[in-house]
Amino acid sequence: MHLLVSASLAAPTFGHDEGARYAIPPLRLASGADGPALVCVPGFATNLGRPWYAGLAGPFDGERDAFELRHPGVDTGVAVARDLETLAQLHAASVRRHLGDRPYIVVGHSMGGSAADAVTARLAADGAPPAGLVLEDSYHVTPDREAEPWLLAMPARIPAAVGERFDSAVDDLTLLALGAYTRMFRGWDPQPTRVPTLLVRACEPLPDMPARWRSSWPLPHDTVDAPGSHLGVLEENAPTTARAVREWFDALAPGRGRTA
Repeated sequence: MHLLVSASLAAPTFGHDEGARYAIPPLRLASGADGPALVCVPGFATNLGRPWYAGLAGPFDGERDAFELRHPGVDTGVAVARDLETLAQLHAASVRRHLGDRPYIVVGHSMGGSAADAVTARLAADGAPPAGLVLEDSYHVTPDREAEPWLLAMPARIPAAVGERFDSAVDDLTLLALGAYTRMFRGWDPQPTRVPTLLVRACEPLPDMPARWRSSWPLPHDTVDAPGSHLGVLEENAPTTARAVREWFDALAPGRGRTA
């Protein structure tokens, strides 16, 4: 990860005034007209062509729309955002363009939670805040934690799992994008907003995690513990995670959603 962060300085970039040119349309993962739409913000590592939130969106299909934003340079695109402000503005513009005045919830898993928070802050500052923010097992990576081996190793779990196929499935920019977007969040602190926030914490540690492995967030939020590991909350345990998100929002705004 340290190598990718350093190498990412050589990646081609674009500024906020070029966002419209480099924006990538979000993926639609579910369709429905009941309740607020879900806007899912992925992490910065490749998922080898499968949407990160395919498992989470499945239980919502037929109920509400669910979209997954895409970071330029990760799996597709020819450049990465120059800085965090450019990335947040690009995604905020995409949300407004595709949802207009419809209510929506922003969802982010792992490092995607940090990006989701940054996009939420941008949307709130623009006067179009989401109805809620859901952070799924997200860690606030402070300077004292960014050298912890278990945290640095998380993005390597995908190539380790797929083996040699990874080498032919990604290109240099995909790897540089991981380093570039990770670099943008070094020393970053989330800014307070009035958007209600839920932290979904995984109940099962991944191998080699430390004794104090549970995720946490520095700003006010509700917390729910969900079955599964850091990756499992989006995969084999995704239906349970989806139910927790639905129930939280239904309790937050009675009559605006539907409880399973």
